[in-house]
Amino acid sequence: MIHKHIKTLPHHPKRVIIISLVLALAIGIFGYIKINKKVVSPVVNNDINTNENISASQHLTLGFLASGRIKSVSVQVGDKVTKGQILATLDAENAQGALTQARAAYQTAQANYQKIINGARGTAIDVAKATVNTAQVNLDGITKQQNILVSNAQANLLNSSLVAKSGVNNSLTSPSLSGVYGKNVQGTINITFGLGGSTSDSKDFVVSGILNGTGTINANTPEPILDTGLYIQLPKFSNVDSYSSTTWSIDIPNTNASNYLANYNAYQSALETKIQAIANAQATLDQANASLVALVATARPEDVATAQAQMNNALGAVQIAQANLQNTIITAPADGTVTSIIITPGQIAAPNTPAIEFTSSDVKSESRP
Repeated sequence: MIHKHIKTLPHHPKRVIIISLVLALAIGIFGYIKINKKVVSPVVNNDINTNENISASQHLTLGFLASGRIKSVSVQVGDKVTKGQILATLDAENAQGALTQARAAYQTAQANYQKIINGARGTAIDVAKATVNTAQVNLDGITKQQNILVSNAQANLLNSSLVAKSGVNNSLTSPSLSGVYGKNVQGTINITFGLGGSTSDSKDFVVSGILNGTGTINANTPEPILDTGLYIQLPKFSNVDSYSSTTWSIDIPNTNASNYLANYNAYQSALETKIQAIANAQATLDQANASLVALVATARPEDVATAQAQMNNALGAVQIAQANLQNTIITAPADGTVTSIIITPGQIAAPNTPAIEFTSSDVKSESRP
């Protein structure tokens, strides 16, 4: 039967022609429909006014311009919708957060621009002056404090276990020293005892070296060595005359003392601490003065230009963030009717993928603000 049917076809050429014409017509109609359907996803911008021409068509396929998880579909097949109505949305927490941050940065840039344009207020200048005064008082106080600490460390160094020693070999016991050396002079104090004294148990002496003068020494009480703060006394029950014409030296400081190295290191540390502390306090004062000068000074053109550029950059970031957020929303480009919904909440949408079929009730070209 099959072979017989095939053989009969060539005997009916008109039938073949008719069938071919019907198929061609069907293909043409299908192609026309596909050509006149397109995927669009108009963006509604609430912050920036733009003009965008949308060529309305009877058949539109709407889709998202961004990818993400579908959050909501707010229409059903057969619903009548108006131009700009939200039809579906993606989960847009990140995009919304980015927009919030961009808007905050833009507001900050605006405030900075206005601050530069308007100049500093009197209250701000008063606060800056008070800051300068506080920094100056702090510098003065730190300088005074550090000078005292360094002076104390230096005094400890210069008084490192001071002793009177003889430059020659003898069996005499060294005179004892007491008191605190109060001069800020280093070197050697030489004390030379004379042949006689003011009394039978005292001996006159001459001071030379870093200091010059005269004095008296005895074995009963400490006697001052000029105005150095040091006192000298002969050993008790000693023969005063035996010290006649002897010379005793006091090294300031005593580098052979057991505590000399510790005192030296402490002094060096005090010097370094002083330099650093005063430098920090001075830097704080300099910064406070610079801030005051900047507040009082008239806005410079380059500062205004910089602030303007920062504000423009921040505005551009807002516009980009707004566009990214709008890409997560499908809105109706014109009044019309929903004919098909291809998506459901929870699905992952890809950019420019058909989501909602839409039939426009207005076939004219529209301009949307």
